[in-house]
Amino acid sequence: MDSGSPFPFLPPPRIPEDQLVDLRPGRLKCEEKIAWLAMGLLGLSVALAAWQVLVQQSLAGLQVALQIGLPFFLLAILLGLVVRARTQESLKAQRLTQRLVYCEEILALTAGRAPWSLIIFDPRNRYWFVNGSALSLVGCKTSGSLVGFQPKDVMPPDQAQRMEALLEEARHKDTPVEHVSRRVDSLGKTHLVQTRYERVPSLGGLAGYVLVSEEDLTLLLVERERRERMLHQLIETLVAVVDRRDPYAAGHSSRVGQLSVAMARGMGLDESQTEAVEIAGSLMNFGKVLVPRHLLTKESALTPEELDRVRQGMLASADIVSIIGFDSPVIPTLREVLEHVDGSGQPAGLKGNEILLPARIVTLANAFVALVSERAHRRALPVAAALQNVENDAGKLYDPEVVQILRRVVTNPPPDLDWLRSLPPTSANPSDSCPDSGKDSLNEKRP
Repeated sequence: MDSGSPFPFLPPPRIPEDQLVDLRPGRLKCEEKIAWLAMGLLGLSVALAAWQVLVQQSLAGLQVALQIGLPFFLLAILLGLVVRARTQESLKAQRLTQRLVYCEEILALTAGRAPWSLIIFDPRNRYWFVNGSALSLVGCKTSGSLVGFQPKDVMPPDQAQRMEALLEEARHKDTPVEHVSRRVDSLGKTHLVQTRYERVPSLGGLAGYVLVSEEDLTLLLVERERRERMLHQLIETLVAVVDRRDPYAAGHSSRVGQLSVAMARGMGLDESQTEAVEIAGSLMNFGKVLVPRHLLTKESALTPEELDRVRQGMLASADIVSIIGFDSPVIPTLREVLEHVDGSGQPAGLKGNEILLPARIVTLANAFVALVSERAHRRALPVAAALQNVENDAGKLYDPEVVQILRRVVTNPPPDLDWLRSLPPTSANPSDSCPDSGKDSLNEKRP
């Protein structure tokens, strides 16, 4: 079937060996040599005839000879020029043809081995070029079963109509058109395919052509899901290690992660930052494995030296888990969870917006969960008292905007925060309403 291409593409055109042009310098076409030889012989014969007339006859005879021979001489020159011009045009055309064949073979070699599918459609939406990956994805064995056909000839009408609409859209856009769809192959397996439609530049008579590249995302997504499951299992294992060392803090890390996610969503953070606050909230206390257990279970307030040792353990969390290849900014967040917006925190004394927003969220979530949880050295505070406590430190330890988001989340908890719904909102004990009375506030927020 006629492919409709401006020059044959698949299979690439071949030139017989006896018709190939020798392109080395000084090598001329045989026809050109014959033309010049004939022109020279004809001119020489005319010149000899004229010389004989001059010698044997007279000047009048020479004039007659010139009148007869000159037109033949000029005709010979004209014939030689025409033959030379046609020979040069033929030589140039064959050079271009050979170059085209070479380019087509290189394209077929490189594109044919590409791991993704490559298809070129002509202005009439006919398959013009199809590489091997595209053939296997469509379920065809050879390019001849596709080239020259339209999508409606090889796929269901609804899919063909959608593809032709995307091809037409790509012809009128300067930027590529992307589309993700599910496709069932000849073996009945479902594939998630990302397709990219891009207009081919109008060069070499290819106006209206569209390059379509398709990539099968199925294996990529399966591998990503497997990696995410392994990562969550690893995080759960690390959290369980911390919970076993401090029975009073059991469940603290997972609650910090859940509350941090709810706050991040309330602030409109993107997926990467939301993932960072969840993982960082779950792992920020992992460094407590370096803290002696008697400090974690101490029933009285910690001394400044003991508090500093706990802080150093929390800061070590980032170094311990840094060997894990997180896609989101988990490690930078862990390094800043002890920073304060007034610059009084550790380790770098960052202020305000110098602190990453995920770190500001995790810091506040960790403090709030610690306040509403029972510890060895104190009882759990009611929600209202805990909110009042962190609001008193807004602008000092915590970002005021993040504090407002915390109040909004706590006032109307999402369905997945059942533990938050079960907390008592207020307490009848007056001492619970003033959590800082007679104690170090850092001890109150101690995880």
